[in-house]
Formats: sequence, C-alpha cells, structure tokens
Amino acid sequence: MRKSDSLSQALEDALMGILRPLPLHCSLRLEIATLTDTHLLVSYHSDAIVGAASIIKLPILVCVCYLVEKGQLSWDRPIPLTVWPPHGTGLLEHLDTSRAWSVKDLCTLMMGVSDNMACNQLMEVIGVPRLNTILSGLGYKSTQVRRRMMDRQPLAEGVDNTVSADEIAGMLTLAFQHRLVSEDVSRRVLKFLELNQLKDLLAWPLPGSARLAGKTGGMPGSLLDAELVVTSQERAYVLCVFMAGFDRASTAKRSMADISDVVYDMIADELDASTGALQLPASFQS
Repeated sequence: MRKSDSLSQALEDALMGILRPLPLHCSLRLEIATLTDTHLLVSYHSDAIVGAASIIKLPILVCVCYLVEKGQLSWDRPIPLTVWPPHGTGLLEHLDTSRAWSVKDLCTLMMGVSDNMACNQLMEVIGVPRLNTILSGLGYKSTQVRRRMMDRQPLAEGVDNTVSADEIAGMLTLAFQHRLVSEDVSRRVLKFLELNQLKDLLAWPLPGSARLAGKTGGMPGSLLDAELVVTSQERAYVLCVFMAGFDRASTAKRSMADISDVVYDMIADELDASTGALQLPASFQS
C-alpha cells in the first residue's frame, strides 16, 4: 500500500468513527492538493446537493473576480446601495448606507464578515441569471444561485441556493493551484478568503499558526464550512464539511471541530515524518 493510500485509509477509519453515529445528515470531502495534482483522501456523500447558506458567497466571489478579469467590472467601481438591509451577519447596514461602496469594499465585507447586505448588492449589480451563466460556463452543476441572502419567502417555497462539497472543494483546490479561471482570479479569491473572521467551526481547533482560506455558512438546522489549510510550500489540504438536520447546533459544532482536529493532526504527523516541518508557501506570505 502506498503511503498516501495508507493515510487515506487511516483518515477514513477515523472520520467514519465520528460521522456514522451522528443523528444528522453530513457531506464531507477531504483532499490534498499540490500545485499540479489533487489526491482525494475521503469522500462521504460529497456529491449531495445541499442548501448553501453563506457558502454561496464563495461562488459569487468567483463570479465577481471573473467579471473583473473580463473587464466587465472594476474593483474601484462605486456601487450605490439600493438593496434593503437583510439583517443576519454583516456590518454594512450599520455603516454609512447613503454613500456608494466600491466592488472591492463589498467583496471585503462579504468575505470578511459574511455580510449579507454586501452580498445582495453584488447580486443586484450582476444579476442572478448572469451569475448562474458564469458558474455553468465554469462547469459547475450543483452550485446555483436562486435567492438573496435572508430572503425567506423563496426558501419557504422550496427555492434555495445550492452547492455540493465536491464543487466547493474543487473551487478551493483550483484556487490553490492557480487554475480557478486564471492565476490572477485564483490569487484574488484566496486573498479574500483569508479575510474570513468567522472561525468557530473547522478552524476553531486548529493552531493559531495555521494558514487558512475558507468560508463558513449556517442556517437554522444546518452548518457548513470549507477550508483550505496550507501545509507546505507546494501543498495544502481542503476540507469541506456540511451538516444538516439537527435541533441543536452544538452537536454539529462539536463534531466539526473533532473532524478538523483529527484531519490536521494526522496530516501534520504525516508531513512531519516526511519533511520535518510545516511551511507557508510564498504566495500566502504577507
């Protein structure tokens, strides 16, 4: 058995020990990425299409970066705020809503503090059909934008934004490999993801020195997290865990922390044995 196969089996055994007893629905995908290759370690219902909550902000960010790349948007374009404050996560509705905010400012708020108003304003500027056309053109099938953040009426009618662990993990891996649309788009996406301040799920048990680029999401009865964890100069792992069907979030949060802890420790041990250290790649250093 190759070393990577041995690690994969050990991780699968450990993670299934956490997942199988849980009285809830879970999707998980864990893969290791180098700059040129991807190795799947564990997959558990990772193709399931689930309600996206705030994870949908990652695909929306990809679309914004794509449009800037194509010259159809600019980072400094001023955007007047025309959407109603949706409440939920974010700060924009508590700031100066009478002035215009740049596309870069809106993306910073959307990814840094998961700002719902900033997200809805970007959706308003771009348009839902255009967002889905871009995502479809990039090859995504499970990832669809269908409603604004905190818009309860469509949700009550069964209309929701959707993602899968497979596709979100793929976005993070391609970004690390600088192949998400282009090298510039990939670097932009990673920089925005590094701004994430909401680290109470997969990121919570990791050491403060861990270099992360990720996005969380949550609604009543569901929690989602997707994290890219940099482990060496040319290597990272991507862990996506989506949980739903619980009454108390504490159950899911504890399980997600346990999963993240196990994954980090086992991959770190494997790297320590082969390279002797965890290092940050130059592209992630400030």
